[in-house]
Amino acid sequence: MKRITIILIAIISIVSIDANAQKSFEKGTNLLNAGFGFGYYGYGFGVGARSFSVPAITANYEVGVGDFIGVGPYVGFASWNYRSAGFEGGYSIFAFGGRASFHLTDVLLNDALDLGVDPNLDFYGSIIFGFNVDGYTGDFTNTYNNGLSVSFGPILGFRYYFNDSFGAYIEGGRGTFSYGTIGITVKM
Repeated sequence: MKRITIILIAIISIVSIDANAQKSFEKGTNLLNAGFGFGYYGYGFGVGARSFSVPAITANYEVGVGDFIGVGPYVGFASWNYRSAGFEGGYSIFAFGGRASFHLTDVLLNDALDLGVDPNLDFYGSIIFGFNVDGYTGDFTNTYNNGLSVSFGPILGFRYYFNDSFGAYIEGGRGTFSYGTIGITVKM
């Protein structure tokens, strides 16, 4: 009799967990992400030593327009100064644009491959398209210019939700400024 009771409790628990299963991302989801970049690429001079630096600070807002697709704007800022023997210069970048993300935990990992990944883990790929406003001051104004450049590239990321409205993420690829970004997510 004990075994039957335990089996029934286990079956009821499994059914109730499955009935209340949440999705990692769905239409109508609103996410606010803020993070810091690490591993700069393509920016700076490769000469001298940085005397001051503001790390890459990024933020984006994402709205779920489909069960696994989100879109929204992004912004970012980074700045640093170089100082070396006989050389001084500074570089700053302000970035802005749009971002489309494809959340793959439910549609690929759980539905198509039936892996049973925890819905608190959000695996996603993103594409950004935007602009960088570059600012340079220093000794090599003929080499490094102020101006506007196009920014385009892929991102691959993982996000983990600690509860229904707060999580942390790490992503790599052609983000706003860096090879990688680490930050927090607020689900609104």
